[in-house]
Amino acid sequence: MSLHKPVSDPWILVTNDDGVDSPAVPLLLRELSRIAPVRGVLPASECSWTGKIMSRFAALRPRRATAAENGAYEVWVVDGYPADCANLGIHTLFPTRPALVVSGINLGTNAGLAYLLSSGTVGAAVEGMLGGIPAAAFSVHLNAVDYDRWRRDRVATPQVLALLGHAAVVTREIVEELLDRGMPGDASVLTVNMPSTTKPATPRRLARVTRTEYGAYFVPSASGRYEYGFSGVRVTEPIVDGDLAALERGEVTLSPLRFVLDATVTEADRSRFERVEQADAHAGGRLSRENEPVARK
Repeated sequence: MSLHKPVSDPWILVTNDDGVDSPAVPLLLRELSRIAPVRGVLPASECSWTGKIMSRFAALRPRRATAAENGAYEVWVVDGYPADCANLGIHTLFPTRPALVVSGINLGTNAGLAYLLSSGTVGAAVEGMLGGIPAAAFSVHLNAVDYDRWRRDRVATPQVLALLGHAAVVTREIVEELLDRGMPGDASVLTVNMPSTTKPATPRRLARVTRTEYGAYFVPSASGRYEYGFSGVRVTEPIVDGDLAALERGEVTLSPLRFVLDATVTEADRSRFERVEQADAHAGGRLSRENEPVARK
C-alpha cells in the first residue's frame, strides 16, 4: 500500500493498548519526533486483548493530555478502545490525516496468530489500514517478573525503562524506513516483535506469522464464577522462518500483513455448497431479454 500523502507535512499518529500511562509512550514520542511531527491519541486505561473492538454507539470524550500525561506533545486521551483512538486520530481530531499509524510499543509480544488476532495494539493498526492509512504495530517482550510487576503495580523498573528506550530507537528506525520507502511488498500492516534483549544493533528479520492456538481462557472458582485462567498458547505449525522462532533466536521480527482473506475453493466445494443453476437460468433469461431488439412502432 502506498503511503497516504496529507495536504501538509507528513505526521505520525501514535496510539497503543497499554494506556496513556505506559512508560513506553514518552520514549516513543521523543524518538519519533526526531523524524516527523507526532500526535498521540491514547486510551485512558489499559485495553489489552481487546482486538479491534470499537465503542460504536457510546459517546466518547477526548481530552488533551495533562503535563504528567506527555503533555509536551499533542496527545489526546480517550475513554475508549485502541481502535477508537486510531479512528478519531485519522478522521476526526486533526485537520489532516496522518502518513502512518504507529501502535505501541506494547509491553509484551504479540507474536503468533493467537496473540496477533487478540491484540488491541494490532487492532489499532488494523483500524488504520481500514481508514486507508498504512500502519505498524510494535511490541516488546518482558521477562515474567517484570511483566507481572507492570500488570500488578503499573511500575517499570530501570531495566525495563532501558529496554523500552532501545525498543523506541528500533521503532524509530523502522518507521523512518516506512516513511521513506513504504511498506514491504504489498503489505498494508506491519507487526514488529522485539525480544527482551533488544538493542539498536539486534538483528532484524522479516518473518511469517506462526500458527498458534489456545484453549480455555476461564476456569471455575470457589465462588461459582469463571475467572481468568489462561495457560498460554500452543504452536500448531512450527516454522523455522516464523516470528516465534526468530524471537527465540533473539531477533527482532517484522511480519508484513495483507488482509486478503479468501480461501481457495475447489470444484468439489462448489458442488457441495453452491445452488446456482436456477440463478444462472434466471440471469440468462434476463440477459437474453435485455439483448432483444426493441420493436419499432
